[in-house]
Amino acid sequence: MRYFILFFTIIAFIYCSPANALQSNNDINRATHVVSEHLQLEGKPSEPLVGDTIAVDVPAGTLNDYPNAHLLVGAVELNELLRSQPVFLIDARAETGDSLIPGAVHFPAVSKLTDPDNPIASYLIGPEAFEQMMREIGLSDDDNAVIYDDGNSLASARLFYALDYYGFSNAAILNGGFAGWLNSGLPVASESVTREPGTFSVAVQEEKFCSFEYVLAASGQSDKIIFDARSEDEFTGVDERAAFSGHIPNAVNLEWRKVLEPEGIPYFLPASAIQQKYDELGITRDKEVIPHCHTNVRGSHAYFTLRLMGYDSVRAYEGSWSEYGNRNDAVITKP
Repeated sequence: MRYFILFFTIIAFIYCSPANALQSNNDINRATHVVSEHLQLEGKPSEPLVGDTIAVDVPAGTLNDYPNAHLLVGAVELNELLRSQPVFLIDARAETGDSLIPGAVHFPAVSKLTDPDNPIASYLIGPEAFEQMMREIGLSDDDNAVIYDDGNSLASARLFYALDYYGFSNAAILNGGFAGWLNSGLPVASESVTREPGTFSVAVQEEKFCSFEYVLAASGQSDKIIFDARSEDEFTGVDERAAFSGHIPNAVNLEWRKVLEPEGIPYFLPASAIQQKYDELGITRDKEVIPHCHTNVRGSHAYFTLRLMGYDSVRAYEGSWSEYGNRNDAVITKP
């Protein structure tokens, strides 16, 4: 018990320091390291045990201030949920190796969600195929799903968008993904689980999707924001990945990774930091926001972040630059 007291005493000291406390997860890590050293000096195990863990998580207060905080779950919180209630846990990584979060089904989201018959690169599979895939992994309409990937939430957000678009509203993402889980010293399993077929039913949400024609018209409308989640070089046309380079007229550019911690585990930034970035670009809640990238994988990350931040009118451009940048009738801005 005294080690828990030591741990929280250190955390309290960090929070009350003149440097204005926890600026990153490194502060928590330092506190945990001190406790670990004390345990080792007295011959006690430094590795946390299941159900008896001194777990590291995102600093208190950095999750609960998101307007839609229920869409993002921390590792320690997820561990508690898994032990107390049914959770449909999905590992969205391309490869799992021999380490997964216990109870997870494996669904390599980015590859599985790509329609092999669509000429537009990485275009989302249709409703029938998606419904069948979700049923095969065991998902039902009344499940509560949590998705995780390696850590940057790209694959998780891609599946989140597909689920949201196809009518499943009970999904959340693990903040920091598998890297965050490991960083919290939580247990792992060597194999994914197999579930009985589920009963998930598609209910397409048309207001969460838009076409080339819609985007082209929206680029000239003041009540809509074209949100380009690509890199600055792609946005300006320096990095050419299609027949034409540049960006959609009047689009704003915020690279998808800018809402994540730049070093260490790629946790989402605090809500205030994300909101400041949005405000600087004029991304306000009174406008419809249309995120996209090159293949709407990074665009899906922007979509999820907008939803997390309480933006209700968000409509992803699925074709993204793979479609827009290869059309002769596209209007393009290039500095």
